[in-house]
Amino acid sequence: MTAAVKTEKALHVPALPARQQAARPSPERWALVAGLGVLLVVCMIALPQFRTASLLTTMINTQSLVLLLALTATVVLRVGAFDLSISQNMVASAALVAQLCLAGVPPLVAVGAGVLLGAVIGLINAILVVKVGVDSFVVTLGSYTALAGLSYLITDSRVISQVPAVFTEATRTNLFGIPLLTWYAWLLAAVLWYLYERTPLGRYMVFIGGNHRAARLAGIPVAGIQVGCYVASGVLASLIGVAFIGYFGAVDPAVGGQYMLQPFAAAYLGATALTIGRFNALGTVVGLYLLIVGITALQLLGGQTWVTNVFYGTALVVSVTAAKLVGRKGRIKT
Repeated sequence: MTAAVKTEKALHVPALPARQQAARPSPERWALVAGLGVLLVVCMIALPQFRTASLLTTMINTQSLVLLLALTATVVLRVGAFDLSISQNMVASAALVAQLCLAGVPPLVAVGAGVLLGAVIGLINAILVVKVGVDSFVVTLGSYTALAGLSYLITDSRVISQVPAVFTEATRTNLFGIPLLTWYAWLLAAVLWYLYERTPLGRYMVFIGGNHRAARLAGIPVAGIQVGCYVASGVLASLIGVAFIGYFGAVDPAVGGQYMLQPFAAAYLGATALTIGRFNALGTVVGLYLLIVGITALQLLGGQTWVTNVFYGTALVVSVTAAKLVGRKGRIKT
């Protein structure tokens, strides 16, 4: 009997192979996917604009940054904690990279500095949450606020618009008619899917998120995995910051707040699909696309700009509630 199976039994989680679990009949796990399909069909019938490929590709491409952030959010959420600082980490790292490039630093060196900043922020969050024991919501909200101030300091409270062309080429260049930024988001989704669903580490993350004390007693290196998740979240956020530079061709230190709620709404909504009660990569993709289809439909029907915030705020409350309910049903706390 392998160590992974022993651990699963100790935590009272069925030790079924991943393929066998996926084959088990569970209509609920496909409800969100079906909902996205139904919503698309209704929109295509009611709104002629939805019948054009250009609108569909535009919706997908414009949400690539949000999708990257949502997938990054699942890394820490999966171990039962929060990292609210990821959007502002993205902006601060982007500001640092852009400012260094303006100062004549080679782009590759500047990117290394940005990634280092993200890793340090992730490590600080990890030390305060894992080692000191401060609540993750409080710590990462504080980090978010501090990084907002740091972004203004780095940019001298102005928009940095002169960025090297290498960044825009690395994100806006089309591959099969789709910008590279969108491919990066899909690639991250594939990597995280494999990590979460096909590796022992993915199972350990679920166990820690469900009951970290029981996971520790079962021999799982809880603290090490939690620290690793925070550092990984910080590094991913900083890399998304590099993509942010290329996508917009500029860095505005004030935009962090615009990307704070959407990733978590998509992540929590995704926890109600495919792998019920667990934060997962593919569910997050489906959740985000469902949200953007709903928002786009409301805007085409004449909704004002405030509709987006209302929709995302409502979706966050509903998705968190739904995730908690299905988490109790699945005996694993999310």
